[in-house]
Amino acid sequence: MSIQSVLEQYFQVYHNPPFPAHSRELMVDGVRMAVADGDLTPRESALLAALAPQPTSRNPWAHFLAGTGPIPNSGVVRLVQFTTANPPAEAKMWLDALLSLFGGDDTGFWLTPTHAVVVEPESTAPVDCDGLLSILDTLDPDFDTQTHGYLGQFWPVTTALPTLFAEEQRLAAYTDARCANLPQAALGYYTQTARNDSRLLAALRATVDQDPEMRPVITSLYEHLGNLTATAKALYIHRNTLQYRLDKFQQATGFSLRRMDDLVLCNLLIQGQ
Repeated sequence: MSIQSVLEQYFQVYHNPPFPAHSRELMVDGVRMAVADGDLTPRESALLAALAPQPTSRNPWAHFLAGTGPIPNSGVVRLVQFTTANPPAEAKMWLDALLSLFGGDDTGFWLTPTHAVVVEPESTAPVDCDGLLSILDTLDPDFDTQTHGYLGQFWPVTTALPTLFAEEQRLAAYTDARCANLPQAALGYYTQTARNDSRLLAALRATVDQDPEMRPVITSLYEHLGNLTATAKALYIHRNTLQYRLDKFQQATGFSLRRMDDLVLCNLLIQGQ
């Protein structure tokens, strides 16, 4: 059940602007709507805030992306999302430190107490995943935080950006990788419903799961494009040990992870599980 349908069960929801004067505008899953708030009780207000949290930041980007403010400026930007396991004790200091590690003309804000966004203008040397991991390795020990990052795509700043950002938020929430982006998350995210509904894939998944220790092997091998040497190094095992595990896995399942088609399928089977 979507958040929008839940809101419609408990509140009077308006879908088409202009919205009534006594209503609260919201951006839910990239869709602008409003909820009548003239007679909301404190409990109903708390429920609304929990179901559809809106930014408390005064940053104009926060309100633009929530659909409650004008376009801050023109150009091309990327929205880099950060999620912490718990709210940092010094949220402003944490964000300032994060922005200093990015440098340039980047701005940032907190969407929620555990979800921050950095607006990165297009440049000739944008931060890549390795750079983002280096930023997190510097930031987390200083503030005793555990942070995951998601690198969005570069988009022109237009009225379509809030809707694109809403989908990037869903992609970021889907993956638990410490650093993720669209190419890493798209395969699993956009096939999730079909995979959940397929009995054939469920049967294959059970076969793959006979050896749980192969999950990190499959993931790392996929991330390193099937390169055995790089995968063995990332897993801190000898290359011969990796080859032995691949041979054992092939005997048990019939899948050869040395073949890219088999590797992609097995990686798809373990996505979101």
